[in-house]
Parts: sequence; structure tokens; C-alpha cells
Amino acid sequence: MDYLLEKVAYLKGLMDGLEIDDSTKEGKILINVVDILHDIVHEIADLTASNDELDEYIQTIDEDLSDIEYELYGDDDEYCDDDLHYIEVECPHCQETVYFADDLFETENELYCPNCKESIYNEDLSDPED
Repeated sequence: MDYLLEKVAYLKGLMDGLEIDDSTKEGKILINVVDILHDIVHEIADLTASNDELDEYIQTIDEDLSDIEYELYGDDDEYCDDDLHYIEVECPHCQETVYFADDLFETENELYCPNCKESIYNEDLSDPED
């Protein structure tokens, strides 16, 4: 950004050194164009500074949110269970193949097909290995 400020300052100095007359039509246009460039470069510098400030603020909020998520949910590794296995079951009612985590057979008395909502497994009647 400093490069643009230097270039516009150089143009202003060049105009002053060449003694461009603001009484001519061309001189008025050149002087106004350089003034507009000067204003644009300053606005861009302000926007860049504001953007940098917002980036820092967002990064701080993101870090704070990460801390809160860690406090609420703990470590993500708790939810990554590499030992989780699935059992493939064909629904006797709709003949769709569905998958259940193998630990569901230990914790649930009855499992239902997610497609037709009919009972697939009943602890009293079924063996999960079948």
C-alpha cells in the first residue's frame, strides 16, 4: 500500500515540478485526476487497515470459540472410534440392506429398519450373528 502512496506523491511532485497550469483545461483535468488518485489510495489504505483489524478480531473470536467447543465437547478424539464396526442386515420386510453399529445389539432390545420402520431385531427372538 505504501508503494501506491509513493507513486501518487511522485505524480503530485512531478506536476509541481512541471508547473502544470490549472488555468488550462488539460491542467485542470490532470490536477483533478491526481487528487482523485490520492483520495482513492488513502481510502484503500483505510480499508486495508480496517480489514486487517477485522481479521485479527475474527481470529480472536475463532480461538475463543475453539476454547469453548473444547470445554463443552472435549477432545475430538473421543468421538473418533476406530474400533466401531457395523453389521449388515437385510430387512425381512422391505429387503433393503441396512447397517447398524455392532454395539447397538448389546444396548438395544429391538432395532427397526430406517426405511420401512418395521422391527428387524428383537433381543428375545434374534441372534445378532444370524
